[in-house]
Amino acid sequence: MNIPTRARAAVLLVVVVLPVVAGLAGPANAHPFGAPPTARISATGSHVAIHYSASPDDWFALGTAKGAFEDPAPQLTGEEKLERSPVVRDYLLRTIAVAQDGRPCPGRLGSLVGVTDNGARLNYDCGRPVDALDVTLSALVDLDRDYRTVLVFAPPVQREQMLFTATTTTQRLTFSGPGVSAAVVGVALWLAFVVAAGIGGLVVLRARRRRRPA
Repeated sequence: MNIPTRARAAVLLVVVVLPVVAGLAGPANAHPFGAPPTARISATGSHVAIHYSASPDDWFALGTAKGAFEDPAPQLTGEEKLERSPVVRDYLLRTIAVAQDGRPCPGRLGSLVGVTDNGARLNYDCGRPVDALDVTLSALVDLDRDYRTVLVFAPPVQREQMLFTATTTTQRLTFSGPGVSAAVVGVALWLAFVVAAGIGGLVVLRARRRRRPA
């Protein structure tokens, strides 16, 4: 190989190989450009539930960034170390949060066994029946700002999906939608009673008329 050829090869090495290496050296090898993580939210009374799901690559990027795999226990697999990591659990509770009237709702994180396939389930107890909430979904954006999370509403709430990004990690959610109020139900029942009473009165009146002697 002559000198000009070697020079061209060196240039190609710098232009092609080094950017690839630099990409591999990114924050925990995060993969923010695949299918985005999703969070499915539901509310019943004062109770709120969020089911957070991400791809296996994202879970292992998170575990690597938070040191979950540094556990020296040789009998544990990488996934078991991820599932048992207290740092990962604390991270999820901190980055997936719910607040009502400006006050955080206490959250509980369920078992992380099978988390790469089944996701993480979080439950929150708010002080009063849920009408409006401030929801925070900031997991993974500290690894790469290009991460985004899609929030999905569970039935019976009929709403469009919401997107959470590095610049919009907290959003206000309202769970009160179009429906029948208690007052409307009460009026409807009262009208039904009046109609039924009127029909009953007509039936009795006709029966009496038929019984009168000619």
